[in-house]
Amino acid sequence: MLTRRTVLLAGSGVVAAGAVASAVGFELRHTRVPLELADLRPLVGERFRVRSDDGTRTVTLRAISGPHGTTATADRFTLEFTAPQGGPLPAAIHTLEHGSGRLELYLGPVEADGHLEAVVDRTV
Repeated sequence: MLTRRTVLLAGSGVVAAGAVASAVGFELRHTRVPLELADLRPLVGERFRVRSDDGTRTVTLRAISGPHGTTATADRFTLEFTAPQGGPLPAAIHTLEHGSGRLELYLGPVEADGHLEAVVDRTV
């Protein structure tokens, strides 16, 4: 039977689990960085961790531009990242971790030196 007491006990258990998880550094909830131009522009120059099967690498968001050198718009923009430290990444969907949250993007190499690019195009 569901009573007020059981609900309160369950709620206090959830709060206690959250406090313990926070104390030991376990993240219960993953914040996502919105895939919006206005939210990403302030992150130019910031570093992101990219985890893969063979370790964690670091990339930096070096620029945001429009396709083929045009001006970026809210519906069409390209995220350009430095080559990852620790070796190249395959073209695939990667999770990028930053202090303000996570981004899940399809990254592909665009230059021989391993620079990466993600294209956002909402016009199609």
